[in-house]
This record gives sequence, C-alpha cells and structure tokens, in this order.
Amino acid sequence: MEGLLVMADISGYTAFVAGTEQEHSREILAELMEGISRSFGGKLTIDQVEGDALCCTTERTDVGVTDWLRETYRAFQRRLRDIRSATTCPCRACATVQDLGLKFVVHRGSFSRYEVAGRVQLHGNDVNLVHRLLKNTVPGHEYLLATATALASWPESLGSEFVAAPQRYDIGEVDASYLDLRPVRDAVWSEEPPKVDPQTAKLRSTARFPGTPEQVFRYFTDPSLRKIWMGLPRVDFHPGARGSLVGAEYHCIHGENQKAVFKVLGCSAPREITMQIDFPMVGSIQRTDRIEAEGPSTTRVDTAIAWKASGIKAPLVDVFVARMLRKYGAEYDKRVAEMLQENARVSV
Repeated sequence: MEGLLVMADISGYTAFVAGTEQEHSREILAELMEGISRSFGGKLTIDQVEGDALCCTTERTDVGVTDWLRETYRAFQRRLRDIRSATTCPCRACATVQDLGLKFVVHRGSFSRYEVAGRVQLHGNDVNLVHRLLKNTVPGHEYLLATATALASWPESLGSEFVAAPQRYDIGEVDASYLDLRPVRDAVWSEEPPKVDPQTAKLRSTARFPGTPEQVFRYFTDPSLRKIWMGLPRVDFHPGARGSLVGAEYHCIHGENQKAVFKVLGCSAPREITMQIDFPMVGSIQRTDRIEAEGPSTTRVDTAIAWKASGIKAPLVDVFVARMLRKYGAEYDKRVAEMLQENARVSV
C-alpha cells in the first residue's frame, strides 16, 4: 500500500515520568493517548501503539491531513490545560503536565501489514524511515516534521510556512522541513474561559427548580439522569480532564444513526456550566447555565445561549433554532423539576 505514514509522539514524557509520581503520570499518559486516538478516529488508522507514540497510516496524501494534525495538536493542548486547571492534586505529575508536548512526523511512502500474536505490525523501508525521523535536529519539541515526498502533495503556500531541516542518517540524507506548532500552543493557553454573556446571547431564559444548587447541578450533569429527562435510549459519557467535567462529553444517542454531542467547555460546580452542542444548519451552539439558590428549597437557573448563523438565510435560521431550543428547553426543564420533586417526596 502507499500513503502517508504519521508518527504522533508525546514529547518530554521520559523526563516527566522520571521526575514524577508514576501512578498519576501513567494515568495522564493514558488520558492523553486516548484523546489523540479519538481525534484521529475515522481519519487516520492507528496501526501501532508504541509507549508514548502512535504509528498511523492513511491512504490520503492531500493537505487536509495537516488540518487533522493541527486540530489534534490543539485538542491535546486543551486537554493539558484542562488537566492543569481541573485538578487540585499537588503531586509533581499533575503540577508539571504543561511541560509535555506533541510532535508529528509525516512521510509519504509504501508499507504493508502483518500480524504477530494477533497484533498488527507495519513493514517496509518507509516505516523504518518515519521511526528514524523521530530522532532529529529540529529545535524544540512541538512541531510537524514532513519529508519532501509528503510536502510534494501539498500547496506551495503551505510549504512556504515550513523551515528546511534536512536530516542525515546512516541510510543517507533525508530532505525534510518542519512547521513550528508553538504558536498554536500559546493561543490555546491564552484562551479565555468559555462562557456565554447574557447581554449578547441570542436566547435567554430563567427556570426555577425544587432543591439545592448541588441537587440541580447533579441532575444536569449525571449521565443516567440526563438520559431520563432527555428521553433517550442511551447516553455515553466520556470523562473530562482527570475524571472531571472539564472537557467531558455526553454522546446522546437518539437513534441508529443519530447522535448529539454535548461537550463541557467550562465548569465551576455547582454554580456554572458551559456546554457546546453541534446543531444542524448552524454548527456549534454554546450554552451557559448559571445556578444560584433562591431560599432554602428553590434554585434559580439563568440560561444564556448563543450561536452564529451566516448567509442570506441567517434570520430564518435564527428563528428556527430559537423556536426549537425554547420548545425542548421548556420540556427538559419541566422533566427535571418533576424528577426533583419526586425525589424530594421519596426522601421524606
């Protein structure tokens, strides 16, 4: 087969493990590797897991692959940021997680697959080469290093962003160039905590629920309870950073091929939570719920929702989306209130 061979390698991990508590560093590695794998899902084939690196392939050779890699890098940095902010653990592993990085090596060539003890292995000279390229002279440890054979399929405008970095090994010189990914890292770490401003929201509402803010927050965020009040056959929950809600995802299964993903962008339990939902025709909708007590047995929730519709049909889209969100929002609020009320009666 011919295509792109891609190595994704977590940089700085050897030093990170050597100087930190091994249990937490192992958990952090598993979380980061799982995040990279999920980002690659349906795009790159993960053929080999090699400690803190993944060896992947794709038959696609166009520039779109670089978009996948940059988005994966962005998601990786966000998860590092979320791990750092979500945990109060004072151990060195949790405190220095931001020292980790991610680099990619991309090469176009031939490869074949075979199995050893039921596990897929890649074979070929180009497979050996892409592994060799992990040891290189590129400054820093967060970059996309591409060989000339990979760059040849990409637009010249992108190639001009790469810095020449020829590598020499015992097999000879390899023509390669790299793209520094640190500006992406800086942008991610300087992002403001996401939340919807009520003053600029396209849709605002207020609802009152029987119970404390802690109880209401639990009903909003517990996957099994969400499944009930949303009336769904299944809700798959993917925990956020270090098992928290920050970066968590609720995959709400509506039918055989229908799924809505609710991603937690920010959370300050039990006072506030911001989620992002993908919505047809609009793209992403962001929603912030602000929760506060109104007396000993009533909780008020102020909701602000925003989205961006573009094009000449934007006003009609806005009307449609607002109508749908109001309809389902009112139904869900009613069910949550009824469930809280029933729970209060059972508890008495």
